Amino acid sequence: MAKNNLPIFLLSFLLASALCFGDENPAMRGKREIKGWCVASTAAPSDQLQSFLDYGCSEFDCSPIQPGGACFTPDNILAHASWILDKFYKVGAFCKDGLGFITEINPSHDGCQFP
Repeated sequence: MAKNNLPIFLLSFLLASALCFGDENPAMRGKREIKGWCVASTAAPSDQLQSFLDYGCSEFDCSPIQPGGACFTPDNILAHASWILDKFYKVGAFCKDGLGFITEINPSHDGCQFP
């Protein structure tokens, strides 16, 4: 009887190992360490950055980049778009192609902490 259970045990063990230690462990989705920051590219068209900024602020709280917010200055499209691009990057682990790029240099400054 024990010999008949061995294949089932081995299959169960392999499946459990794959789920616990594999890269696609459903329990680990969204919990990977995200390295770097997504910042706006100076080559990105301003109108596209503005559109993404408008969209991003409809999805997230953008009070840090609004007047009086910790990240309002510098008050320009690159700085504000960088903040919202990084917000999307930290939440969804993507940096919008054509608008931003990943950097290892922390763009936080003064009292402004990037997400």
